[in-house]
Amino acid sequence: MSDRLWFRVDDVLPLAEHAAATRAHLKSRQQYRAGAPDQAALIWSHDADGDWLSSNGVPRWYDTDGADHRVRAETWTHTATGATGDPIPTDDGHGFLPLHTEHVDGRRDLLDLLRCARRHEMRWFGLHPDPASDVRYRIVRSRGDITPPLATWAPATVTCDVVGGGAYRAMVATGYTTLSRAGVLCRFPRFAVQRMAAHLDALHPGDMPGEHPRLRFDGDEVTVEWEDDDGLGSSRWVEDDRVVPDANRCYAIGAYQWPWTLVASEATSRATDPEGRSR
Repeated sequence: MSDRLWFRVDDVLPLAEHAAATRAHLKSRQQYRAGAPDQAALIWSHDADGDWLSSNGVPRWYDTDGADHRVRAETWTHTATGATGDPIPTDDGHGFLPLHTEHVDGRRDLLDLLRCARRHEMRWFGLHPDPASDVRYRIVRSRGDITPPLATWAPATVTCDVVGGGAYRAMVATGYTTLSRAGVLCRFPRFAVQRMAAHLDALHPGDMPGEHPRLRFDGDEVTVEWEDDDGLGSSRWVEDDRVVPDANRCYAIGAYQWPWTLVASEATSRATDPEGRSR
């Protein structure tokens, strides 16, 4: 299990801005359990589909299908047991996250922290489940708690549309998938990342802005960048994520964001060998 829940700042900040801008706030189970007065807050809820953040602002924010707008903490799931990497709340009151809190030690409140993250291009927001934690909120350029601690890794070839359908050698977590079940969880050796970067560079002459990302090595780290078109005939490359190598010098490129899948031959092989043993 992970130490924190991880969300994209670009997903969470709009929720916080919504809650801060509304004049009324919906009472939630989490607020009652926390014994907190009415105020702008994010609500962390846990259900069978995962862990979510939402705004308590009224008027409510609805998606096009009529459901409350909320964002999920993406993590791994173990397909055999249904276990996931997200920590489970020990008390519903821990899910009430006030946006304005006066800290005597000078720390930023939650809304200011998220705004600061956006200004300084810190892409990830980490939430510790325990309010008594020394560092409950964390903003970073590269997310933590990516890989299942007990996973067995097997070599495989994977692909996804984000990289233009290129196929790359990776180490895949046997018996695990992403929580959204959009793909497998994989790590890539440096040579595979270099091949991926070269392939993506070759796509750009014919790409529309934002059609595919590009990868750049910054020392040992890899930056994931997307082209942002200003609509006036010019564009710039914006860092969207930063991936640091793990202890085995592998990179979890696109983890929980890109739908990596096994190539056809690998999928067929694993269907006949469910343990995913290398042959």
